[in-house]
Amino acid sequence: MTNTATATANTFGLMATPAVEQVRPHPDTEGAREHTEAVDLDELTAALPEAVDMAMPTALPDRYSPELAAQFAETMANSLRQQQEQHPLTAAQRGAEWMARWGCPGFCVEEHGKSGALECHSTAPVETTLRAAEVDCSGYSTGSDNLPWMTAQVVVNNDKAQAYGRVTKLWLGYGVHLAEISPAEARRALDAMRAFTVRLAAVVDLAEQTAADDFSGDLEIARRDTEATNRRVRAITEGRA
Repeated sequence: MTNTATATANTFGLMATPAVEQVRPHPDTEGAREHTEAVDLDELTAALPEAVDMAMPTALPDRYSPELAAQFAETMANSLRQQQEQHPLTAAQRGAEWMARWGCPGFCVEEHGKSGALECHSTAPVETTLRAAEVDCSGYSTGSDNLPWMTAQVVVNNDKAQAYGRVTKLWLGYGVHLAEISPAEARRALDAMRAFTVRLAAVVDLAEQTAADDFSGDLEIARRDTEATNRRVRAITEGRA
């Protein structure tokens, strides 16, 4: 298995991480400066089928099949391609002068100095292609700028670090909600999600089997029932019942 395939297998979970960059210490600089090494997208997507086929029996043993693994790989590859097209410049790509000016770690994609930019440092968010409004039957997410169902990004605050320190958090978004959690808490959340997906798969299987007996009702009967219900409600509110 190639190194790229091995790295890709480690991303397997709900979906592949679209971050097609690896952050590592730069050997030619002092301190904690980092740089990003771009991974060839074609090489990465070519490795996905093998990586997913090897990882899926462990991650989702009850759901594994070669066909489903291939579908997962294709979905992950499409997500990577789509997000690579929209991938913003990192601080490392902007250069050492930019990093020194703003105190950026190499992965930061914030356009500091531009209106609306975060004062902290942030990775580009990983997000689901599924929108929040598609799964929120309460309507609470409707009109929320087409927010993703889930997002995740690393955020670093090192403003006046000598006084306040350097703090790394993970922002976990779910629709209109946002959780700011520590890396350790994020790891627990990830483990819980992985365990949940196995149970969710069983629930989805049961729902699909049960839905085979679903049928549409009679619109005329439904209309008469609604009218009868409305008459009962009016009688109660008018004190006639």
